[in-house]
Amino acid sequence: MTPSSTLGPQLDRIQRNALVVGVVAFVATVIGLFLNAQHFWQSYLYGYIAISALAIGSLGIFLLHNVVGGNWGVAIRRFIESGLQTLPLFLLLVIPIFFATGTLYKWTDATYRAQNFAVGHKAVYMNVPMFIGRSLLYFAVWIAVGFRILKMANEQEQTGSRDLFNRIKRRSAPALLVFMVTTTLAFIDWVMSLEPDWYSTIYPWLFTVGEVLLTFAFMIALLVLLSKHEPFAGFVKIQHFHDLGNLMLAFTMLWAYMGLAQFLIIYAENLPDEIPWYIRRFSGGWGYLGWFISIFHFCVPFFLLLMRFVKKNPGRLRALALWIIFVRLLDIFWFVAPAFRQREFAVYWTDVSAVLGMGGIWLAYFIFNLKKRPLLVPHDPRNTYSVKGGAH
Repeated sequence: MTPSSTLGPQLDRIQRNALVVGVVAFVATVIGLFLNAQHFWQSYLYGYIAISALAIGSLGIFLLHNVVGGNWGVAIRRFIESGLQTLPLFLLLVIPIFFATGTLYKWTDATYRAQNFAVGHKAVYMNVPMFIGRSLLYFAVWIAVGFRILKMANEQEQTGSRDLFNRIKRRSAPALLVFMVTTTLAFIDWVMSLEPDWYSTIYPWLFTVGEVLLTFAFMIALLVLLSKHEPFAGFVKIQHFHDLGNLMLAFTMLWAYMGLAQFLIIYAENLPDEIPWYIRRFSGGWGYLGWFISIFHFCVPFFLLLMRFVKKNPGRLRALALWIIFVRLLDIFWFVAPAFRQREFAVYWTDVSAVLGMGGIWLAYFIFNLKKRPLLVPHDPRNTYSVKGGAH
């Protein structure tokens, strides 16, 4: 059953509204470039990191589902496939950052490198040509891997070949490892190097887990929204929501474990080259946001997701997923903004418009991909639930 015959009008309306909001907000953000270029580039980087998570996270979930299987991924398979197909958009959107490295990254300043031995020692790795080359390489790997395996999945869907299905699983396992390595390196380049005199081995892994969590939350919210309509009404069951809720719980716990581990190690060592990162984020008003994230990004979702009546109730699960999206955006802001705004807590209007602009354009492109094919795969080998009845 194609989207045009069931959910077509609703998807068209969402796509149209998202595109209008995205274009207007993006144009407003670009106007900010002429008002205050420094604020614009800070906001652009934040918006880019926040929204690109949905495309990068889709690739991670796509590979993960191919490896581990499970009914949970069957219901959102088209969503994650459409999400990974938006990776070329962020390949284009990363290009402006290449022209703003001198504004965003202190390690580009020769004087700063000369005054900081640790930063100067990393100059072979942290230089503009290498930064650009690695960023392009990351996208080349992600697009090549994601689109190649997606092509195999489409072929398997048409032929029903069990041998091809097994080949997809075998190729996705090493691809998932490559994904983990490249995403961690990307976040070292794009985010951690904003403060080049600081380092953490957990930090990039924490970012990767957070991006996958954000993507899961978006996919769950979208599935609940569409589950009352065909073809989902006759397919999606409460167990799908329960499984997806458990995965959201697992990644919430993993995110919190990594964040706490990083904090405890740095707190215990109390080294002068490590603690400034936290001092900047717990002073000048940033601490209030830090504590808010600690409580409402982990504690509250953790206890709610332990309860079956939350995970098995689509409405409650959707509300919680939307909340996790909100606090994930705050968490990314807490990671990025204090690198520039160390003296006091500050939010610029371009921070909001950049997220709305990139988010709206991404959502319109996502729905464009989603409408190309049936919203459900007719005979996915991983589906073991009965397709009779809907989500009640």
